Amino acid sequence: MGKGTKITKGNVHAAIKDDKAHIDYLKRDVLDDQKKGGKYKDINQTADEKHISKLAGDIKADKSFISKHMHKI
Repeated sequence: MGKGTKITKGNVHAAIKDDKAHIDYLKRDVLDDQKKGGKYKDINQTADEKHISKLAGDIKADKSFISKHMHKI
């Protein structure tokens, strides 16, 4: 896996917002996969769920960055 955007004090909040929006999109995509079905339904759904987990981990790390580097936001 490649590295994502370097988190700084200037972009941490935007990164969290972007990750949350991406998770929302992926959740809707999972629901669409469930409704439409198709040959690759399970593969696509699993990939989306793994991506959601990764983004959730990114958000957790970003919030950890905030608590370590930015006091009283």
